[in-house]
Amino acid sequence: KVSQCASDAGVPEDRMPKLAVAVTEIATNSIRHGGGHGTLRTWAQDATFLCEFRDSGYIPDAMTGRSRPEANQIGGRGLWLAHQLCDLVEIRSTPDRGTTIRLHMDAPQR
Repeated sequence: KVSQCASDAGVPEDRMPKLAVAVTEIATNSIRHGGGHGTLRTWAQDATFLCEFRDSGYIPDAMTGRSRPEANQIGGRGLWLAHQLCDLVEIRSTPDRGTTIRLHMDAPQR
């Protein structure tokens, strides 16, 4: 369970709801746009908790999720929310290797 791993890594309790929303959004995107499934890994590194999602989808625009979605826009909010809720979001995507998204959360209590 991601929340237990995050807690064990030292993510503060008040940041857990933000992490939960970001993880849910990216997992949903992976299922919807990444071939119906993906892989999730979590680990702690230094004072950071990381969640890494990998799938076979392709995101052609490296800036996806950086701009606020329009109010009347349908969809397209998951990556933007992750950028708002996490300390860092890394996106690597190529047509032949698929997409890897890493969510970083500070974990100073380790």
